[in-house]
Amino acid sequence: MKSINPKNEYIPLSVNISVRRDTLRLLLEIADDMGVSINEVLSFLAEDSVIDFELDEELFLTKIPNKCSLEDLKEALRKNS
Repeated sequence: MKSINPKNEYIPLSVNISVRRDTLRLLLEIADDMGVSINEVLSFLAEDSVIDFELDEELFLTKIPNKCSLEDLKEALRKNS
């Protein structure tokens, strides 16, 4: 699994997770059906679950006031849509 973008190279990450027996059985079945290791299945699942979570750089530039009226909020939402 190589990425075209060098900033997105895969980095090995060792983690410990706890799952129910039924979940483990299903993960092992998936790995067996795909002909891959359970580590690869978990990697695929992790990648797939965050694929659409690109950081919106403009979000960090957004100023949020301490208070605003309902109308001000509606207007701000209209401008951003």
